Formats: sequence, structure tokens, C-alpha cells
Amino acid sequence: MKKIIPCVIITLALILAGFFLPGLGFLGIILCPLPLAVLGCLEGRRVMSIAEITIEVLLFISLSPSMAIYFLLGCAPLSAIIFSCSRIEFKEAKKLTGADSLLISTGTDIIFKLILLVGFYAFTGRNILFPSNVEIAMSLIKIYGDNPEIHKAIIRIAAIYPYLLPMMLFIYASFESFFNYVLCGRLVKKFSKDAKNFPPALPEFKFWRFPPSLLFISILSFVAGYLIKSESWFAGSMFILNLQLVINIFFFIEGLALTFWIMDGFKLKRGARIFICLILAIPFFWAWLVIIGMCDQALNLRTRIKFKS
Repeated sequence: MKKIIPCVIITLALILAGFFLPGLGFLGIILCPLPLAVLGCLEGRRVMSIAEITIEVLLFISLSPSMAIYFLLGCAPLSAIIFSCSRIEFKEAKKLTGADSLLISTGTDIIFKLILLVGFYAFTGRNILFPSNVEIAMSLIKIYGDNPEIHKAIIRIAAIYPYLLPMMLFIYASFESFFNYVLCGRLVKKFSKDAKNFPPALPEFKFWRFPPSLLFISILSFVAGYLIKSESWFAGSMFILNLQLVINIFFFIEGLALTFWIMDGFKLKRGARIFICLILAIPFFWAWLVIIGMCDQALNLRTRIKFKS
């Protein structure tokens, strides 16, 4: 009971921050599943279930039924799957690697987030995870000012925004799964040095490389995008656009990982690494990271680049 109470308090604080504190809200929403996942790894399924039920009841009574449903479908499933991947017997039976576990966690999160989105939209006509077109418009006007060019941009964004929702959902679920997965493993090891239940470790970021089939899918999507015009099949063209954006995110991550691998291979000093990271933070260079990732997919550059020992 001593560990259930802190878990419940922290989780409720994250949820309240996520919905009622501007600026910090996104971080609170992202980290909502973390306390429950850590508690499960430290204390087991029974204690985690008691904490989850307690959180659900408190949300239902003190805030609203919709908040309780949000936690039930939007947060708890990710906590449960991270805990399941951390269990020794599950890990040994399936021989899960860190990459496998993270992929399972992300897939589970996407499925339940999709159920949550569809359910809330069916009953309320509102998207609970992402801002409305009006909120986006107001944010853009606040940042860039009130002028005709901004109005035109807002109209274009408002028109295409609903069709980019699959890509946004994928990005959101991926970030949420990654941060909760990594932080859960680190916190469990910190709070219990003898802990046996923690998520399988991910490989070092510099070794991240996605399956080469990703490049093949990218080529197919490019050809399909060239053949399918939005005037003739709008839904198909939007599907291709979402697919291309998601694939480019994978290429971007692989390009960034390869860059870190090269910096490590050349044994660059800390100052040089910081300078390169600052350069890579400039949006102009993001497209080059995508190209680097594509080259690594095609040529497997880690096997071709040699460093002096």
C-alpha cells in the first residue's frame, strides 16, 4: 500500500498537468503510463491492478467519466504491455529483444489510442488527443500574427489536418511508448538494484537500423504517389502521403543514428559533437538526415565505412 499511494498521486498529478497546465501539458500526458508500469515491474501484477482500479475510481469521482475512460484506454494498456514485456517468463518464452518489446508496446498503444479516438469522436464529435482546427488556427495567429498570408496557411492546414491524423497518431504513440519504455527500465533499476522484472534493454542509439524492406516500401509509395492523383482518388493520395511521412521519420532516425555512429568512430571530442548536434537541430539539415538514412538502408554503410584504430 505504501507504494500504491505514491503511484496514484503521481499519476493523477500528471493527468491534471496534462489537461490543465499549458506548456507542460504534453509532457504530463506522455508520461501518464509511467508510474503504473514502474509499480508493476517492482511489485507485480496484483499491486499494479489495485493501483489502476484506484486511479480509475478517483478519476471517475473527482473529475469525470470521460477522464476515467481516457486513462483506461489511453494510458493503462501501455503500462500493462511494458510490464508484460518485462516479465522473465514472458521474455524467455518469446525471446524478446528490446526492439521487439518496443515495437509491441508501440503497436498496442496505437491500437488502443485508435479505439479511444473513434469512441470519443463517435459520442462527442471531438478529438480528445489532438487540438482542433480552431485551436491550431489560434496558435498560429498568436505566433505569427494576424495577416492574410497566415489566414491562407491556416485554411490549408485546416483542410488537410484531418487526413494527417494517422501519421500524427503514429508519431504520438511512438514517442509515448519510447519515453515510457526507456524511463521505466531506468527507474526500476534505480529503485531496486536486484530487480529482475524490467523491460529488455534497447541497443545503443548509434546502432539503430531499420529493416531494408523499408526502402522498398518507400520506393513503392513514391511510385504510387506519382500514379495516384488527389483529383482522381483523394483518400488514396492521403494514405500515400501519410505512409511517406511515416517512412521519412524512420529514415530520419536512422540517419541520425548513423551520424552518431560516425562521430563515435572518429572519436570526436565533446565540443565537436555538441557543435554537430547544434547544426543538426536546424530544420534545414533534417532533409539531409533522411537522405543519409536512405543511403544506409540501400548500402548498409556501417559495414562499408572503416575507421583507423
